Amino acid sequence: MWYNELKYMGTTSFFDKKMNHFPNGWMLIIAFFLLGTFLSFSQTTIWSENFSYNNNTQSGTASGPSASDWTTDRGNSLSVRSNELRARNLGEEGVWQTDPINIYGYTEVSFSMETWVNDEDDMDWWEDYFIGQYRLDGGSWVEFASVSGATWDPLDTSYMVNLPSTGSTLEIRVRMYNDSSNEYYYIDDVTVEGNLSLCSGEVDFQFYDSVPPGNTVDNIPTSGSIGTGTFTSFNVDALQNQEDPGDADNFSIRYSGYIQIDTEGTYTFYTSSDDGSKLFIDGTEVVDNDGNHGTQERSGNISLTTGLHAITVLFFENGGGETLNVQYQGPSLSKQNVPFSKLYSNCSVASADLDGDGVDDVADIDDDNDGILDTDECGSGGNFVQTATNLRHFSDPTNAESNPGTTYAANPTTYPGSSSRLLLQFPVAIPIGTNVSVFVGADPAVSSTDIQIQRTNSSGTTSIWLATANGTTPGSIREVTFTVSGSSLQYIRVEAWQTGARVYGASFDNALDCSTVDTDGDGIPNYQDLDSDGDGIPDNVEAQTSLSYTAPSGVDSNNNGLDDAYEGSGLSAVDTDGDGTPDYMDTDSDNDGTLDTIEATLTLVGSDSDNDGLDNNMDSSTGYSDPGGTIDNPMNTNGGSLMLPDSDGDVASGGDLDFRDDTFDDNGPPSITATGDQIFCPGNTISVVESVDISDADSSTLDGVYVQVTSNYDVSGDVLSLTGTHTNITASYDTSEGRLFLEGPATLAEFEAAISAVVFQTTATVSSGDTRTFSIVMNEANYLESTGHYYEYVPSEGITWTAARDAAALRTFYGLQGYLATISFQDESDLLGSQAPGAGWIGASDAATEGDWYWVTGPEAGTLFWRGTGGGTAFGYEFWNSGEPNQSGDEDYAHITAPGVGLPGSWNDLSNTGAASGDYQPKGYLVEYGGMPGDPTHPDLAATTMITVESTAPTASAPAPIMVNCSADIPTPDEAVITDEADNCDPNPTVVFVSDVSDGGSNPEIITRTYRITDTAGNTTDVEQIITITPFTISSQPTDQTVVMGNNGSFSVTAINVDTYQWEVSTDGGTNFALISDGAEYSGTQTANLSVNSPDTSKNGYIFRVHASSSTGSCSPITSDMASLTVKTGRVITNRGVTYRVNNN
Repeated sequence: MWYNELKYMGTTSFFDKKMNHFPNGWMLIIAFFLLGTFLSFSQTTIWSENFSYNNNTQSGTASGPSASDWTTDRGNSLSVRSNELRARNLGEEGVWQTDPINIYGYTEVSFSMETWVNDEDDMDWWEDYFIGQYRLDGGSWVEFASVSGATWDPLDTSYMVNLPSTGSTLEIRVRMYNDSSNEYYYIDDVTVEGNLSLCSGEVDFQFYDSVPPGNTVDNIPTSGSIGTGTFTSFNVDALQNQEDPGDADNFSIRYSGYIQIDTEGTYTFYTSSDDGSKLFIDGTEVVDNDGNHGTQERSGNISLTTGLHAITVLFFENGGGETLNVQYQGPSLSKQNVPFSKLYSNCSVASADLDGDGVDDVADIDDDNDGILDTDECGSGGNFVQTATNLRHFSDPTNAESNPGTTYAANPTTYPGSSSRLLLQFPVAIPIGTNVSVFVGADPAVSSTDIQIQRTNSSGTTSIWLATANGTTPGSIREVTFTVSGSSLQYIRVEAWQTGARVYGASFDNALDCSTVDTDGDGIPNYQDLDSDGDGIPDNVEAQTSLSYTAPSGVDSNNNGLDDAYEGSGLSAVDTDGDGTPDYMDTDSDNDGTLDTIEATLTLVGSDSDNDGLDNNMDSSTGYSDPGGTIDNPMNTNGGSLMLPDSDGDVASGGDLDFRDDTFDDNGPPSITATGDQIFCPGNTISVVESVDISDADSSTLDGVYVQVTSNYDVSGDVLSLTGTHTNITASYDTSEGRLFLEGPATLAEFEAAISAVVFQTTATVSSGDTRTFSIVMNEANYLESTGHYYEYVPSEGITWTAARDAAALRTFYGLQGYLATISFQDESDLLGSQAPGAGWIGASDAATEGDWYWVTGPEAGTLFWRGTGGGTAFGYEFWNSGEPNQSGDEDYAHITAPGVGLPGSWNDLSNTGAASGDYQPKGYLVEYGGMPGDPTHPDLAATTMITVESTAPTASAPAPIMVNCSADIPTPDEAVITDEADNCDPNPTVVFVSDVSDGGSNPEIITRTYRITDTAGNTTDVEQIITITPFTISSQPTDQTVVMGNNGSFSVTAINVDTYQWEVSTDGGTNFALISDGAEYSGTQTANLSVNSPDTSKNGYIFRVHASSSTGSCSPITSDMASLTVKTGRVITNRGVTYRVNNN
């Protein structure tokens, strides 16, 4: 069957056919009906017992996937005899009973057994009995047999019991009584069967493109997955690559299914994962391996009966590597990977989600993500509510529009003071006899609510009863139906009398089948086709006006499949020629006889590799993620998109783009002049112009203006921005091009004001004298002042060089002839190379003479600029990439390299076709306008200004000089001593210490300390601080002193630059010194003059010295020479008995 064919692919898939006349809920019912039809299964034996045991066996174990034991309780009287269970002469009640049989996962469960007696005539109908019973999940016993077995109350030869409901476990018992040796009951061939409506060898999965909040598997969502289905392994890499290729770092998975346990006992389960995982059996958490971590293993134990058990494995990946391994071990099982032969799924089918937005197609109101409702792309307004309008107290009325889903309009949950009313309008008047369904509900916060459906008029002011939905249950969605009678019906009013009413929408009978509407006959119905008419212009573009293109936001807040940018009724398709066919289904939108493809100058390759309906040459992605293709906003080339032509430039003045414009207005171009060559202060913003004037004799409005940094652009920090409020002008900045687009339409005066409000600033490093040149251009084309030429990049993936040359020659710009660009100057190379929106062909070739590279297009045609391959000879400006040109396989044409290949904006040689894909596949071509013979005077569509980084040096005063006595007292450099630094631009110029330079002197030593003041432009000024070192010196040393005992001794010193003294004494001849202080022995110990008071001979030979220093610094003191003290005894003279001692000094 089809199931078996699909299951071996690893996933199963199911695709819903979109039928316009079914509400969402009905489509789901159909899906489940079909699923149930296809997935039918036969009966499976779950448990079986034929009593093949030795005689007198009183217990046993059945066979089957849920095998369990059985027992009896009357000894040999109730035991196995001859491979049958026999009850004989019991004497009291005996019971045969099974242990719980695991029937989890099975449906339509039944059991049977064969029964008989030896002789009905021997049975006593009044006292013998055979009572059969069963119970589910340990509940009450249910009787299926109660007889004696006698002739008039016989046993059935077999009993077959179909369980009325299913459960997890089944128990069977037979209670029996007989009391004679000739009375026998027999039981044999007891079998339990059921439908195993599961698929073997796989598990179900839900895949989410996100990391669960809190980095825990507990928070993996239960809805909003980007993919569901079945898978045949726990290989998370393989599943991720299937569901979300290219994004391997942030996802989560819920695996669920059933595991078959063949032997009852305790099992250990393991998960080894990076990052988090958990494993559950029968809803019980067994393994917790949660959280952010590298590869680690965790385990847990659980006791399991035989049979099927629910298994769930949760996993998430949050960056880095990812792995998941699930193992188990148990009775008679060594540790091993859980074999998928023991796993089962619910046979879930993959939900069809064409555009990959996470909303299944059955619930997606915009399957192809083009902004146009599926109902509209089916060729009608749909059979749903087109417009919902609040009349009184309803919020979010638009939620009740379009296909009824899970969103709703609601009235308050507290009484608003009166009934609430909502007006619903269908797209057409519904004829009599049509069945209408209105879907309503009630908020869970209320007890119930009463709702009435009424016929009304377009303003909702009248009411005629149609249906009632009183007592609507909280939290429910209720379908209320009625049949249109009396007259056709286009408006209904929903009136809620109480609070908490919800209205999900309404639908009516309509048999239109979306799958049959295929305008371009490409086999892809319009609601799945990004280019329904096959003209190369995506539906998303053709369904919008040229001037008011709104790009998809990529956000779908209410999860209905419609991008928030188009929420509500989707895009209201444009029908330019009013023929009843919207432009996206019309190959000649303006009905001028020229196809849109031609007027839009598109080149189609006629193939559609990803089957989204959009030609490969117009497709920018695989699948439906970019519904605007390579065009997006047809008015500009932001992000490398293709701008559609407006030959007469009237799109903002009543005309349109060429494919929608059936007239051509030959009006003259506008002109612009500007002044603004200025000095730029880094870190500041500066207006790109000081004055600007725009004039146009034919129009008072403009569509747009481009302001671009055209020389010395630094992508790392240069920014242009629009300041102020400009009601009719929207600004968007392209970092790669350094270009600010001011998009109108707006008046010339409004654009003048906006241009004057454009400012430049940069966080890039700039230096004094650096420049930036700005061009202000009133057209998509770039302008370069040094050449006076205009340039544009035309995306066209896969275009050949010869086709690009011819296409460029067909383009004109206000009369200027186009040609493949020729690059002769560095600033031209910058603009067309590293600063261009894309890479592509330029007008150089060596096809005429191998190795001789000429410019072969435009006014420089025939100019030789290079000879040879890489390392050849230059005859003019060249910017070949390293090793290029290399003539690798008939490569005769020049191409600007793709971003990231070699030097930015450099050239390489390719064959006429280039590569089929990758970096060397042509992505477009560069067109230059200007300088051709016969060209008119080039239009003044551009003005240029230039800023120059200021070159004035900052100022500062030299700091006060410093006087110290030693190098230790020199203060560390301190930029704060510069207190008056100033600059003409920089309010806070930087001060840094540069150096200390000594003159080499010693007394004094002069050190010149230099500080440098630098502004943001790199201008500098140096200031100097003089530091003078004058050391301590002793000009007069202390001298030796001799005194007569009893007389004072004195020592003196004369020192310079000191104010602090400390005398010391040595009593051991100068080996050791000790500090002395004023007292009886000494005075002046801390002055320049020391007095030794009345020394006696004990101080003879003492040596003195002094340390001199300054109290204002930290310099080490200077030590004087040593001076010794000699103490002598005076001479004694005796006369008449009187003795005199005479000083001998």
